Amino acid sequence: MNRKQNHPVVRVLSFVGALALVTSLSFVPAHAKPDFGVRGGTYSEQGDPFLGAEMLFGVGTSRSWFGNPNVERAFADSGDLTTVSFDFHYDFHRAQDYTLWAGAGPTMLFRDRNSPGNSSSTDSGVNLVLGVGATKGDARPYGQMKVIVAGDSAAVLGVGVRF
Repeated sequence: MNRKQNHPVVRVLSFVGALALVTSLSFVPAHAKPDFGVRGGTYSEQGDPFLGAEMLFGVGTSRSWFGNPNVERAFADSGDLTTVSFDFHYDFHRAQDYTLWAGAGPTMLFRDRNSPGNSSSTDSGVNLVLGVGATKGDARPYGQMKVIVAGDSAAVLGVGVRF
């Protein structure tokens, strides 16, 4: 049995995020070269480890706004969690060897519970992200903190590398 939780605020923020995605993709130059990355870390409340993959591309001409679609798979004893997100973030101090960023974006959470009496569920939500990472080099490491605001909210700490 699938259960879907949708709070009115989350629905509105998800719609706004989807609208922002469509708008941003219309401004991405065709010659823009996206970066790809991998990440890992933990969903802090349960201590569940995760692995993920991402793409990063510039939005517009400001060189400070970025789109960051990503997927993460957390592994837990009580059932696995997969998130599919489309975050946007703004880079501060981009001209230096490192940058700080802050952003947000819509996310979908797919929980596959494998304990008796619990059902799988799908939930929508919003990510709030804060990170720091290298801006130069072929492999650019970074660290990021994320809060998922949803019916089943979570805090996530991760590290990754972009190519």
